[in-house]
Amino acid sequence: MTIPLRAEPGGRRPVLVVGAGPVGLVLAAELLSQGVPVRLIDNSAAGPTQHSRASVVWPRSLELLGRIGASAPLVELGNRLDSVRYYSRKRHIGSVDMCRLTDTPYPFGVVIPQDTTEEVVRTRLVALGGEVEFGTLVGLDQSGPRPVAAVERADARVEHIEADWVVGADGARSAVRELAGIRFLGSGDDVLFAIGDGPVGGDMDPHALLYCYSRSGALGIAPFGEGRFRLAISVPDWRDEQGPPPELFQRFVDERSPRAGLVGELDWSTIFRARRRVAETMRAGRVFLAGDAAHVFSAAGAQGMNTGIQDAVNLAWKLAGVVNGTFESAILDTYDTERHLAAERIVLTTAKQTSWGLLNRRHQALARDNAMRLAERTGVLQRFGAPLVAQHDVSYRPAETLRDTVPGLTRRVRAGDRLPVFAAHGAHGAPQPNAEPWPAVHPARLSLLLWAGPRQDAGWVATREAVAAVAPENVEVRDISSWSGFEPLLGRRPRAVLVRPDGHVAALVEPEPDAVRLALRRARAVFDAPGARAPRALPLPAGGADAVATGEDFAEELAS
Repeated sequence: MTIPLRAEPGGRRPVLVVGAGPVGLVLAAELLSQGVPVRLIDNSAAGPTQHSRASVVWPRSLELLGRIGASAPLVELGNRLDSVRYYSRKRHIGSVDMCRLTDTPYPFGVVIPQDTTEEVVRTRLVALGGEVEFGTLVGLDQSGPRPVAAVERADARVEHIEADWVVGADGARSAVRELAGIRFLGSGDDVLFAIGDGPVGGDMDPHALLYCYSRSGALGIAPFGEGRFRLAISVPDWRDEQGPPPELFQRFVDERSPRAGLVGELDWSTIFRARRRVAETMRAGRVFLAGDAAHVFSAAGAQGMNTGIQDAVNLAWKLAGVVNGTFESAILDTYDTERHLAAERIVLTTAKQTSWGLLNRRHQALARDNAMRLAERTGVLQRFGAPLVAQHDVSYRPAETLRDTVPGLTRRVRAGDRLPVFAAHGAHGAPQPNAEPWPAVHPARLSLLLWAGPRQDAGWVATREAVAAVAPENVEVRDISSWSGFEPLLGRRPRAVLVRPDGHVAALVEPEPDAVRLALRRARAVFDAPGARAPRALPLPAGGADAVATGEDFAEELAS
């Protein structure tokens, strides 16, 4: 099922997205899937690039891409990544096994060229009625009630495009960010990496991402499959205008890789400067930033594109709700609050991983290696490393500092955390492919999930019926007690969980009418558009109309 697009006066579309890389494509496809007309401008006249840039799609991104039907083809076309392995002086010091993740339909990463990822999402975009236009953004006027973008076409004609909202997903040199007057802030020294894709012969690991440390620097190896790899090497300097040659990569593979490999003719190579920058704000009035336009950081961990995809989905369901009249526009304030802190956290973790890989003093490298081996033996590396790499640990719980976002020692979820429930547009009521152990939630509305714990007796039936009776028509209600995988996350006590469209917990309360009514009232008072506020009894499971979801104002638990 495709939601019909709303007609706009004079053909104007409410959202203009500048930048047709993976982040802009995902954002536009998400909006289209919710019936919001979009204009998507590739901010260049050259068309799509053929160079592979981002190379890994992690589990959380696969979950979110399943909302628009893009995860299954990516899994099919890419190469499965089961683990991340760390080596120092060619000796193994630790591993994070993605295949041991138990709370996701995708217990693996996918290594795939970025141009293939873009093609998959572009195909979904076209299927949803969208298209990519080409042009260069040369102006952005925010003096009126709506922003007006000036886009220069290949024939030098300048078109002025008015939209309710403008999103800059146009990369690290973002024209939207510059024209909106948003500062790009950062600290720390830049680190140079030579990056190249091509064949590597020999006994290379086909399903593991390797980080190889040595006194002279670091090497990263990611397998595309069929003998082709992404190679990333730290280099002290590079002044040549040409990309690094295969001989340079061969030298560092010989010096740093635990397995011998013969580097063949590269498809392409370049120098990447690992800057650390985050936009001062990700929103200025009716203008938003997403992806590299909002943040750039080290390539360590392959988190850049994945972080941008989370930006896109977080912003899209909120924008769609505002445009469609479901949410009050105040919900858009939470985008910068949530994603800015998430970006700062990724900047710090990737910077730390980069600096650890570049330690060249003997005592520092020895301390790092011993710490990694201890974390491996005690299980700490797997316990914290797997959710970190998968981006499952991203939380929208209320936080004033980065320390507030660090996950606790238990698996119990709190308000703001991700819950393993999944949504797909056009397939409401059914989970994503491979998601059978986990229930589906609505992709655009608030869902109320009821958890009985181990006792599902007549008393529980009465409880859930009483709670369902206070839920309004625009809230999905579902009993998830039959899914045993929730016990480590929710505990053995009965709970009611309000869940946002992106699967993050909005509130966690006792399953009794007053507590649920209070949580829902908080939601409606802040974010509901006028109308459709009266509660009614709902059967279980239930369908619904329009709803609202946000992180901040539900964030505290209403009952212990």
